[in-house]
Amino acid sequence: MKFRIKAGAEVDFLTKDELNQVLTDQLGPWRGGVRYKRIPYSGTLPMTVDAPESGFVWSVKLISAAFDARSTLRVFTQTPDPSSLVGHERTEDTQHVARWTDNQLILFGTQPLIVAGSGEAAHVAGLMYVAEVPVGREWQL
Repeated sequence: MKFRIKAGAEVDFLTKDELNQVLTDQLGPWRGGVRYKRIPYSGTLPMTVDAPESGFVWSVKLISAAFDARSTLRVFTQTPDPSSLVGHERTEDTQHVARWTDNQLILFGTQPLIVAGSGEAAHVAGLMYVAEVPVGREWQL
């Protein structure tokens, strides 16, 4: 939208629609609320499942895992090291589900979650459910 200023200069202002489009393009992910994601995974153990993109935070809700042999489920952040253990099931089975309550397991940008097993299992397949918000909106989780 253009306006004529009495001094003779011409100024170009954005219309409401143009401004909305610029905000949508530039701030799209940050304008909404919590996004819920379902992330399938499959591979050899230990398996790096996924990590939030830079600028986002995840609250992990659930991990399901089906092993190819009897094993116990172990869930880590960053590395499969005992100091990074965030979830462990004590029973040996081929199918597992680990749950976390709100804000109990938080992953920040590029911090991966790793699924591992103990015992004879070499392969795993499963799903991870997360709630995602941009950094700075962790209070919404």
